[in-house]
Amino acid sequence: MARIVLFTRTGFHHTCFINRLQERFQIACVVREAYPGDHQRRKISLTTAKKSFGLNSINGIRDIFFLKKFHETYSAGFGYHPALKDCLRAPFDAVVERRGTEYLNIECGGINSNEFASFIRDLRPDVIAVLGSSVIKTHIISIPSMAIINIHSGLSPYYRGTWSYGWPIVNNEPEYIGVTLHHINPGIDAGDIIYQTRPLLEGRDDLNTIFLKVISEGMELAVKAIEELSETGGIKSYRQPPDTGLLYLSKDFNADAARLCLANLQSGIIRRYNSEKKARDSGTRLYGYVPPCIHNKPEGEKRAGGGPGGA
Repeated sequence: MARIVLFTRTGFHHTCFINRLQERFQIACVVREAYPGDHQRRKISLTTAKKSFGLNSINGIRDIFFLKKFHETYSAGFGYHPALKDCLRAPFDAVVERRGTEYLNIECGGINSNEFASFIRDLRPDVIAVLGSSVIKTHIISIPSMAIINIHSGLSPYYRGTWSYGWPIVNNEPEYIGVTLHHINPGIDAGDIIYQTRPLLEGRDDLNTIFLKVISEGMELAVKAIEELSETGGIKSYRQPPDTGLLYLSKDFNADAARLCLANLQSGIIRRYNSEKKARDSGTRLYGYVPPCIHNKPEGEKRAGGGPGGA
């Protein structure tokens, strides 16, 4: 049986990732990396404000308040949303700690420290599965004996980097909404692809449900890959074609992109995509394609409400 370690963060979807994999495997260690502290977030906000005030202070202030509201509304992984219950397949409000598993919390960026590398080497992992950590450096990547794999919330190589489920909506390319499970290398979402899929989308989906469907499908791809690695010691993968697709970084996201994303959703981009799905999907090659397994509720069925269970 493979010795498995998880690297992740502290949001609801990260907690679900831990619990989902613990349902299927004995996990040696769960590592939860913190996000940047409040003082750093305030510093980033202040920097954004100063840049905005430089050319057009009124529009700059409007953009800052719009983005604040946008992040508060469309952050289902970090704040409670009814779709968490509909889309995620395991408990998301608390880690269900298991006997024999070590649980470690580390500071932001600590995942690449020499001290942490020594700790992980001593665990002698066969597989490290990653969702949402800082960019991992080479001396950590080389530790597991079988693989270090990552869930990327986009279809590589077409959309890499951050917010990869949102940029296809901005660019009117909903056929690129999907998830990639790939080996980690020193690039950004550039490692060899193991599996890819597209979630089943509905016309009523917003950014929260789209994100949660993407991530939930990604967890199932991780389960499938770890099962295969445990059984055979290896797994087929596909090298990403060079110089293909788009790489978006955090600095590329702004209020204009967020507004266009919401406007395209409001205009019915998902319904139009579903009416043309076969033709639009056929124009894009996916690597290691696996059919989606998180099925939608019927369009007329109301989503569950209430607060997070057990919180």
